[in-house]
Amino acid sequence: MKTEQQILKRKGDICALCGSQRRLFEPTVLYCNGACGMQRIRRNAAYYTDPSRLNHWCVPCFGLLRENQPIVLDDGSEVQKANLQKLKNDALPEEAWVQCDDCHGWVHQICALFNGRKNKTAASYSCPKCYIKDKRKRDDDEVTPVKCAKDLPHCKMSEALEDGLYKALDKAYEEKAKELQCSPDQIEKAEGLSIRVVSNMEKKHMVRDEMYERYSKRGYSSEFPVRSKCVLLFQSIHGVDVLLFGMYVYEYDHNCPAPNRRRVYISYLDSIHYFQPRCFRTTIYHSILIEYLRFVKERGFHTAHIWSCPPSKGDDYIFYCHPAQQLTPRDDMLCAWYHGMLDHAKAEGVVLEVKSLYDEYFKNEGKDAFAGPAVDPMCLPYFEGDYIPGEIENIIKDVNLEEEAKKKELAGKGSARSQRKIGRKQGTRSNPGELVNQERDKVMLRLGQAMSNMKQNFMVVHLRSRKFAAAVERGEDVSNWMEKDEEEEVKMTKGKDSSILYSGEGKAKAEDDDASMVESLDAPSVTISDDGSERSGKSKKGMKSSSTMKPVACTDDEDPSVESECFDSRQQFLNYCQANHFQFDELRRAKHSTMMVLFHLHNPNAPKFLQQCGACYREITHGIRYHCNNCSNFDLCQDCYEPVTTGVWAQRDPRFAHDKKHTFTPVDMEASGGDNQKDRQERAKAIKMHLELLSHAANCNGPPGCSLNNCIRMKKLFEHVRTCSVTYKRGCKVCARLLALLSMHARLCTVRGTCAIPFCDRIRERNRRLRQQQQLMDDRRRQAQNELY
Repeated sequence: MKTEQQILKRKGDICALCGSQRRLFEPTVLYCNGACGMQRIRRNAAYYTDPSRLNHWCVPCFGLLRENQPIVLDDGSEVQKANLQKLKNDALPEEAWVQCDDCHGWVHQICALFNGRKNKTAASYSCPKCYIKDKRKRDDDEVTPVKCAKDLPHCKMSEALEDGLYKALDKAYEEKAKELQCSPDQIEKAEGLSIRVVSNMEKKHMVRDEMYERYSKRGYSSEFPVRSKCVLLFQSIHGVDVLLFGMYVYEYDHNCPAPNRRRVYISYLDSIHYFQPRCFRTTIYHSILIEYLRFVKERGFHTAHIWSCPPSKGDDYIFYCHPAQQLTPRDDMLCAWYHGMLDHAKAEGVVLEVKSLYDEYFKNEGKDAFAGPAVDPMCLPYFEGDYIPGEIENIIKDVNLEEEAKKKELAGKGSARSQRKIGRKQGTRSNPGELVNQERDKVMLRLGQAMSNMKQNFMVVHLRSRKFAAAVERGEDVSNWMEKDEEEEVKMTKGKDSSILYSGEGKAKAEDDDASMVESLDAPSVTISDDGSERSGKSKKGMKSSSTMKPVACTDDEDPSVESECFDSRQQFLNYCQANHFQFDELRRAKHSTMMVLFHLHNPNAPKFLQQCGACYREITHGIRYHCNNCSNFDLCQDCYEPVTTGVWAQRDPRFAHDKKHTFTPVDMEASGGDNQKDRQERAKAIKMHLELLSHAANCNGPPGCSLNNCIRMKKLFEHVRTCSVTYKRGCKVCARLLALLSMHARLCTVRGTCAIPFCDRIRERNRRLRQQQQLMDDRRRQAQNELY
């Protein structure tokens, strides 16, 4: 057996590190671009694809395509139905190999932690075994240290989360030592932890069509500005960083319209179970959530929302391909996990109270809602990816169909009965006045019925008093609002007797303190003097020490914006990992995937996806890439260029045939451009100015009303893109630059209907199909939870 293994190793048929031969990745997930709306193409099923193999159609959607009508692809190019190729979804991608220049043995790139993006033609490679063997002969200065997770820039939020994490661990070590009756120094510690915020972007969440159409005339907002953030936890395992935990959150600040104003939504959590030691895993993840709630509370947010819902079978939230032995938690287990975390947060004074969304807005027909009767969905927080927006869309569709059927029935009978009018409010939002002809909305009633059996899954976390939250909902000025510091009270109480926090006497006393605090807040004369002392024209009877009163912040984010194309959204990162086979199902793969993620975070201008050779289908990592000037997306590597273009290989296999009239442009894959912080800042500033000019030129009538030279130039660029015979696909740099700018505009465009800026509608349609992937997954998990209850 050993002899056979040695023979295979000499031939290069097995990996010198792991001793395995072929290692296969998970099959690539393909989505249909046709009428079925980004549904997955089943494994081993036939499908059709364009020549660049970037757009796919299942067999039923292919049948719906018209023969003589051109098909617009995602990159804007067009193709005829006859030119689509029929394939079978049975490909099994294999892990790539790399050869050692010292021992000439072959190893898997993942086993060797080889970064193909940094591969150069003249570069030499030594496998780990040869490197260790010759380490004494090498000069340490020759080795350039690889940037790791701790080298990523910190921000105030990541520092706060990391500091709180280590404090929670110190406390957990002491508790573990007491349990085992030993010294805390003898407890195995969790080492090498790093928390970083890798994405911090301003976005606009659009209200979905049915909701907007039904309630826009009653003053409902069409969009909600939001700040999206991605938080990652890394741990150094065996000296290599491993990405273990990810969290996406949405923050709706004080400038956002109600009902989302000053709220945060914990959108997605995901983890990989390689954390060491395992006994502190729950402590770590709970701590990150508690410290985040503490951080946003200090910034002035009054409520956090959580939807407890495990992923549906076959779906991943953030990380692609989890370990087989890591089980997906049941619905009740996940819900208990969240409630356990919130109990800890409540004990520390971070959280005041936890309610279900049902109790907050639907109990007692919504009459007990803190900001006034909840009679329609306009009062409900509206978060992208949440249960409510998707369920409301389905309910409104059903209600509309029923109303249409009822109208037809009444028209057929000739009935002249007048329908009851919907209740309206007298006055303004800040001064609503008296409710007139008020009744519960049909959509609200059905939504309450749908949520009544699973109300424990929708958690409303009170970070601030409901008095403050109600003032925010009404749009009042809360810039000088003062509130009691609950965390300080908890610390003071724990120093004496923590049991009174949860005893009946302690609870009654806390309620009395809250009541007296609210009374003091009603007095308009409460101010802060220059020396920091508190002045009030009202008696302080019932109030505690003024040191426990703090002003509520205005939610401004002091951390700089961080744009990362990979982490723009959960779906973006998942697609990025799927396309590059960055899996987390084995520790060796998790290490390699993390290494590649860190490489892109440290090198934001590095290509996220490498072009594949159209003949051998390998990624072109180094040397010369030959790009076809006539095809929209066709490239050849150095080895395949000559035999394909001369037609030598086409004589053996027609699959290699390529039009000889087509011309190719050589591209040096090893040419590098400058990339530093100052250049990126200048580039961001220039992009912002060009986007403003783009919007101006598209809506401007030009001379003689406008005499700006830049406006005239931009209009000429619009005309160039419309009439250019070369186009960006064949190498026109003017077209390529303007279309890149148009893509940036389309990502931020919130115009409903036709946008005046050229090509914006077409690009938005492509982006809409990408977002549809996300909505389909949200719909699947919502339907699964509806079926469960």
